[in-house]
Amino acid sequence: MDQLKQYYTTIYAVSYSSCGYYLAAASNYGYIAVFNLSPLLDNDENQHLETGQKYPLFKFPAHNDAIYSLISNKQLLISGGVGSIKVWKWSDVKRKEAKSLWTFTIPQGGSLTKPEVNSMVLSKKTEGAILYAGCGDNKIYALDLETRALLFVLEGHTDYIHCVDLGSNSQECVSGSEDGSVRIWDGRKGGEAVHVLEPYKHQLANRPELGKWVGCVALDSTDEWLVCGGAPNLCVWHVRSLAPTTQLLKPQVTSTVALFHDDMVVSGGSEPCLNHWSLSGKLEFEVPTSASSVFCMDISASPTQKVLAVGGSSYKIDLCTDFRYKDFSLLFCDR
Repeated sequence: MDQLKQYYTTIYAVSYSSCGYYLAAASNYGYIAVFNLSPLLDNDENQHLETGQKYPLFKFPAHNDAIYSLISNKQLLISGGVGSIKVWKWSDVKRKEAKSLWTFTIPQGGSLTKPEVNSMVLSKKTEGAILYAGCGDNKIYALDLETRALLFVLEGHTDYIHCVDLGSNSQECVSGSEDGSVRIWDGRKGGEAVHVLEPYKHQLANRPELGKWVGCVALDSTDEWLVCGGAPNLCVWHVRSLAPTTQLLKPQVTSTVALFHDDMVVSGGSEPCLNHWSLSGKLEFEVPTSASSVFCMDISASPTQKVLAVGGSSYKIDLCTDFRYKDFSLLFCDR
């Protein structure tokens, strides 16, 4: 049974601790696994690692259903599942203690189904940090992590939300949805979207044979450029003019994750590789992945070494210290 479960394991979310030495990953079975990366990163011979170092330091059942999103800051690790968001302390998790600090239940309203928490992003403020959670009920919930209060709800999408991101000053919140739109909100207050983009209506992005859903969205560090894709082609957009400028073309590949990094766009989706694009639209290199479809990635914020983690439809999580190739894979399973 365990081997069958391992075969069907999907990693929907990964998130680094602020120090960069721990990586949390979440699975479709509701488990969180935490990996200690220090022996891996301090070892020059990555290919000759002891097998035991690739297994979790700690693995625990966090939600009853699949976990779709993870995010963390210096103190907290936050997981989004079906109908709820749970907050954990990194200090507990590192000690192999799984005690949920608190839980936020997504209001069900008149719906019979619990909305899944598909994507989360945290404001960069050290005090009064706000968590934005994009959910399956078409809404984005803004929570104050300090007071644990629901501050406001962003409403306007007409179908479930796949992805959310925040501008570098935490003033702009962007979201992508199954309804085919990308919405730009004032992240400081509730209300309607300030701008609405519909990529499927633009010739550069439109792929009617695949649909109109938007699976990924990200802002660059200047907040002037945005990348988004899904069923429409992955494109870079100029935020102020609300127009697509560059096509990142992969025919028949739908994008589920993308981010800006060092004047490049890194993206993944319905193929067993990660793509690195120049901002002019050139595919610089492809990195093969263990997963046949990529669902998540994160880059450690550690100042000493940047490490890219990639997860998807596999129990293996790939780590890249040099982003052009895969160094090794961590294993989301018991020893």
